[in-house]
Amino acid sequence: MYSTTLGTTTPTETPYDHAPFNSEGALRFGAFVLYPRQHLLLKNGEPVSLGSRALDLLIAMASRPGELLEKSELIAHAWPKVIVEECNLRAQIVALRRVLSEDESGFEYIVTVPGRGYRFVAHTEPYDVPSEPAGVERLQSLPSLITRPLGRDDLLQRLGEQLQQTRLISLVGPGGIGKSTVALALGNQLAGEMPHGACFVDLSEIDDDRRIAHALAEALGVRAGNDPLRDVVQHLQQRRQLLILDNCEQALDGTAMVVETLLKWTSDCSILTTSREPLRATGEQIERLLPLQLPAACEHPAAEQALAYPAIELFVERVQASDTAFNLNDDNVADVISICRKLDGIPLDIEIAATRVSAFGLGPLAELLDGEFRLQMEGRRTAPPRHRSLRATLDWSYQTLTPAEQAMLRLVAIFNGTFTLNAVRAIVEGDEALPGDPLPLIESLVDKSLLIAHRDDTLKFYQMPKSERLYALEKLDQTGSTQRLVARHASYALAVVKKAASQLDAVVPEAWKNLYGAESDTIRSALTWACSTDGNQSLGLELTLAALGLGPYRDRSSRPRVEQPAVQEPLRYQVR
Repeated sequence: MYSTTLGTTTPTETPYDHAPFNSEGALRFGAFVLYPRQHLLLKNGEPVSLGSRALDLLIAMASRPGELLEKSELIAHAWPKVIVEECNLRAQIVALRRVLSEDESGFEYIVTVPGRGYRFVAHTEPYDVPSEPAGVERLQSLPSLITRPLGRDDLLQRLGEQLQQTRLISLVGPGGIGKSTVALALGNQLAGEMPHGACFVDLSEIDDDRRIAHALAEALGVRAGNDPLRDVVQHLQQRRQLLILDNCEQALDGTAMVVETLLKWTSDCSILTTSREPLRATGEQIERLLPLQLPAACEHPAAEQALAYPAIELFVERVQASDTAFNLNDDNVADVISICRKLDGIPLDIEIAATRVSAFGLGPLAELLDGEFRLQMEGRRTAPPRHRSLRATLDWSYQTLTPAEQAMLRLVAIFNGTFTLNAVRAIVEGDEALPGDPLPLIESLVDKSLLIAHRDDTLKFYQMPKSERLYALEKLDQTGSTQRLVARHASYALAVVKKAASQLDAVVPEAWKNLYGAESDTIRSALTWACSTDGNQSLGLELTLAALGLGPYRDRSSRPRVEQPAVQEPLRYQVR
């Protein structure tokens, strides 16, 4: 019996006749069989519909029958790393009692200890079965990571915490940024915390929305009938699990529909997707993956300090994988940093380029990356076809664009550096291939991770990654319109310089900077083209003279300097 004195409960003798419980085995009480490892409750051999929080509480109490489990302990068990109110615990206990009270015996399995917690008071006994219970399928195992995700530790920690609060996170970024690697790392990190682990589904080869539910059912081990999505939903209603949907670009509409259905009709599964653009689904939290960190342009670190940057560490690691004699030192660190900067800190680009060091050396490789060789470099033979080379990756992305998006991508490739929406509007004006406002197309290219959007104070400006720009310039050349657009680009730069010079004394320095600072790359690249062998010498002279009008202001503000460049190769070959 239990005696109660002054609010305390002391066991004197126990009427509960139960064998020690192993959380790896099944436990039977009344008409129920509980499978803790599978997170499953059966009644008379049939699965019982019960949320994962309530099941967590049942497992905790049934594994220690007769013991008082404090409220704080139960909350910590069912809501790890999350702060919740006691009312959440009470609601789950009510749901649990409702299910258990359906037992025809009328027995009350859970007793409340006022102000303290709860006891599970049923007779329990181990329940041994030779195989998995009915209704439980073996899952496709989560792939292991072959290489570690350098520079992503803080991101992985943050994503793990966010998945405690939200049920849908989309990792978004350009090809080769490492979305799949981060998703797998997070899945392996969280698999042990999820009662049913994590399930990985590769959607890269699926371009038919109807096949998504079938692929998900197959990965989950669900025997799909005429309505595979309904079968998947029924399966996941009993599970607390992480679903990783990788490479969703080919079937975004279908993936968004499936994801919203899962979120609506299940309560505890979490979903992590990877894609080059957001799903635009209800409840979606977007995490845009950034390139690996590099030393800033003004920094010149020694070899030891440079290795603290993930982009440099990855490059050195991959070079040493094919050349064990290679070492980063103070003599070669500048070349390594230059290479990684030219590759924008993109992990796939860095990995592919690093394997060429043994053949070409650091200095020559840095020069080769400015030309078409950059796109021709091949990666691992076992990589997916779209990751065999940078050109294959970009071909795959380009083919998914609409004709209007392709035309806009080719057009903005003439900007060597940052550019503004005003610059795009000026160049598009009168172009029959791109009628109307270019803003929706620019927004679409940003969504698809082919353009990077920046914000400086109140002004928004854009930039194309270098590999994408080199590829788009090739496509632009094939249309025969490069020189026409570059000339229009230079004319716009001339108009900007003249207007900027006319407002030197009329606008305060900070406002001037906001108006014209983002155009500095446009002006520089226009000067470069105009002064080149393929340029317009008279336009170049006029642009130079107009830019000289900004000279008196250089010493009085932080405005960007506009210098006359030396004669260089035509703009279409410059990828800095």
